[in-house]
Amino acid sequence: MRRFVSVFIGIAVLFSCLLLFFPQYLPQELLPASQAVSHWVKELEQYIWPEPEARPHAPAYDVIRAIDGDTLLISMYGTETIVRLIGIDAPESVHPDEEKNTAEGEQVSLWLKQYIAGKQVMLEYDQEMNDRYGRTLAYAYVDNRMLEDILLTMEPNIRYQHHFEMLEKEARDSGSGFWGTVFFEK
Repeated sequence: MRRFVSVFIGIAVLFSCLLLFFPQYLPQELLPASQAVSHWVKELEQYIWPEPEARPHAPAYDVIRAIDGDTLLISMYGTETIVRLIGIDAPESVHPDEEKNTAEGEQVSLWLKQYIAGKQVMLEYDQEMNDRYGRTLAYAYVDNRMLEDILLTMEPNIRYQHHFEMLEKEARDSGSGFWGTVFFEK
């Protein structure tokens, strides 16, 4: 009986793969099944790798300034709070050891400062609330768009890791942003 179940599961997986990945080789009458399997996979991906979206009822906080390319200073209930963006590790620009600061770090820091000026952010938290330096860890949403999406992961905060990896691959393949410079060749 166990052998029968194993063979049945194997055939079902093989058939599902055919439906999903090779619909062009299937008889015409099986195409609706192939489209249904594709739809189910897309639905399942939303639970496994959710697309980020701003939470409509999350409080919005005033941005005081961007500290560097991956850190914000915001006003949270009247208190200045440092927020470290999850999933972003921008090159250094304000490190006390000047030798660690880079032109690319300065560039992303300047861009973020200009982009975020006068705006508000909504925050979404993951597994850890603070890093080892006491900074608040969060995904930040500006104008209903994830700031990390705009910039382009650090465990255990990996909720959108797959999403970021796809964006990074697209940027690398197209030579966008820092991928179009010699920064990553060092």
